[in-house]
Amino acid sequence: MRPVLVAFLLVVDAFAVVSLAIARPHGWLAPFIAFGSLLAGLVWFQVWSIRHRHDDD
Repeated sequence: MRPVLVAFLLVVDAFAVVSLAIARPHGWLAPFIAFGSLLAGLVWFQVWSIRHRHDDD
């Protein structure tokens, strides 16, 4: 997967996490944990995709 596409996913998920942290609607903790763990996985995937971007040369 291209690093740019992963970066777009990362930005969208970070927006969801920040929105939940700021708004804190009723029952916000479960989605915050879910999106937060997804954010951590996307950060790892972004680092991996940048390191392996020239493997197909």
